[in-house]
Amino acid sequence: MSPLENLIRYVIWALILLIIIDAVIMNIIAFGGRISTYNPLVRFVRTIVTPLEEPFRRMLPPRKTGGLDLSPLILILLLEALASII
Repeated sequence: MSPLENLIRYVIWALILLIIIDAVIMNIIAFGGRISTYNPLVRFVRTIVTPLEEPFRRMLPPRKTGGLDLSPLILILLLEALASII
């Protein structure tokens, strides 16, 4: 593997980690947790993840999937597929 391939894999891994962190944070907030959306860490994660998830939310809005937001799952599967191709 070349250094460029390794770098791309690390970036994909970091994105997947951020998507998981975002999903956990949003579930904590949805269930009445006391995490502020103005927290710098939350804002950083949301700034990176939201633009990536938004196209999938438009294709499969939560109201059509029984209230479940499937965009993080779809994005993780696509990123894993991309990593396996590289």
